[in-house]
Amino acid sequence: MKRFSEYLTAIARINRLGNGRQVEWLFHTGMLFSTRDKWWGDFGSRSSAHEGIDITYFRTRPREICRFNDTIIIPAMEDGQIINICDDFLGRTLVVETANHKFAGTRVIYTYAHILPESRLLIGHRIKKNDIIARICDTRKNPQLPPHLHFSCFEVEKGVLPGDLNWNLFSKSTSIAPIHPVFL
Repeated sequence: MKRFSEYLTAIARINRLGNGRQVEWLFHTGMLFSTRDKWWGDFGSRSSAHEGIDITYFRTRPREICRFNDTIIIPAMEDGQIINICDDFLGRTLVVETANHKFAGTRVIYTYAHILPESRLLIGHRIKKNDIIARICDTRKNPQLPPHLHFSCFEVEKGVLPGDLNWNLFSKSTSIAPIHPVFL
C-alpha cells in the first residue's frame, strides 16, 4: 500500500493541492478496483469489472470537497519505459513498463488513462519517478464524467506485443492479469 499512498501524496504535492494542508482522498465505490458500480451518470452498473482506480476527489478542510480539472499534472509513479500510447474514450493512455517488477515470463505495466501526455514523450522514452508525464484530459466529450486519472496496473505475458497493449486487450484478455494498485 505504501507505493500507491506515496503516489497520491506526490500528485497532491506537485499540484499544490491544499496549499500545504493534508489532502484526504475520497473514492466513491464505483471508482475502486474490481467494482461493477458506476460513479457517474445513472450510477448503474458497468459492463465489466473496473480494472483500475479513478482519482479525482479530495478534501483539504472539513466539508470542502474538490476535484481535478484539466490543469492537474500527472507525475510518473515509478521509473519505466513508455511502450505504447493509445486512445481511450476520454483522451489518451500512456502504457509504461515498470523498471522494478520483472518476473519470469511476465512484466508489469502501469496505465495512466484519460490524460494528455506531454508532447515530448514518445514510445521508447524512459521516465523517472515523479517526472511530469501528462495533464488530466478535459472530459467535455462525456460531460457526465468529471476529469480524473484512471490508473491501472497489469501483469502481462512477455509475448504480448507493446502495440497490442490497449483498452481492447485490457478488459478482455487472459494474457494479462489486473493487479490492485493499492497493494503495490
